[in-house]
Amino acid sequence: MYDVLRNVGHVVHKALKYALDLVEPGAPILEICEKVESYIRANGAKPAFPLNIGINDVSAHYTAKVGDSLTIPKSGVVKIDVGAHLDGYVVDAAVTKALGSAFVSMVKAAKSALEAAINAVKPGVRAWQVGAVVENTVKSFGFNPIYNLTGHKIDRYVLHAGHVVPNYPDKSASQQFSPGDLYAIEPFVTNGGGYVVDGRDVTIFRLVKTRYKPLQDVIDVVKAEVGTLPFTPRWFPQLDASAFNAAVRAGVFYGYSVLIEKSGGFVAQFEDTVYVTEDGGVSLANTLELT
Repeated sequence: MYDVLRNVGHVVHKALKYALDLVEPGAPILEICEKVESYIRANGAKPAFPLNIGINDVSAHYTAKVGDSLTIPKSGVVKIDVGAHLDGYVVDAAVTKALGSAFVSMVKAAKSALEAAINAVKPGVRAWQVGAVVENTVKSFGFNPIYNLTGHKIDRYVLHAGHVVPNYPDKSASQQFSPGDLYAIEPFVTNGGGYVVDGRDVTIFRLVKTRYKPLQDVIDVVKAEVGTLPFTPRWFPQLDASAFNAAVRAGVFYGYSVLIEKSGGFVAQFEDTVYVTEDGGVSLANTLELT
């Protein structure tokens, strides 16, 4: 398992580096998403979820829609979240690009918080203790963490496997790290109040019912390609809108709302998937080497 994860992590690292080169003012979001997702496939892995591009106050869960006309702005912060897998072994990582000197400190805060968090991961350490490290680091730069977003444990074919790693010392996250654990750790940093809310857009979905006779043909198409991992409608041009919407209404597909910083604050994010060993946490995507 570990060797597979290292290989997937290498693909994610290269995909993030490629995406950073594509993120320039005026670049179409749709083009970036399609190019990076194709890059992952061309390098021997599969996307574990659609490429997420979060601009400014958009914190998470935005991917390009069919025919999307959105482009990268001249200034702000752009978050790039990449997931890839091989046989269900998932690596999830993210970076933020600052477009303009005003946002460099925010990006540095997120990157520093991730570095401190990875260094804090050791067998026996509790998840909330890592959250405390994240919050202290973020606040030392004069920003707030996003309090209602967390990192998450990863299992095979399961992106969010129950346990979380908060971005502050939330003692309900009391589980201890153990050798063999796999966690995505993702500090979110904002110049806003530190909370996200659901936006109106839903661009990412997941199959939650694998049996439903009236729509079984739709289910079978999606299941064959992505299983129960997250996907986007633009991956399935063969499904017409009416069938897709019927699947959503029937609870066959679950939609993830785009998450927006409640006060309109801009948000930066750095993330890596960490494999826990006897000696500590091993970064799989080497996110800290980027930007």
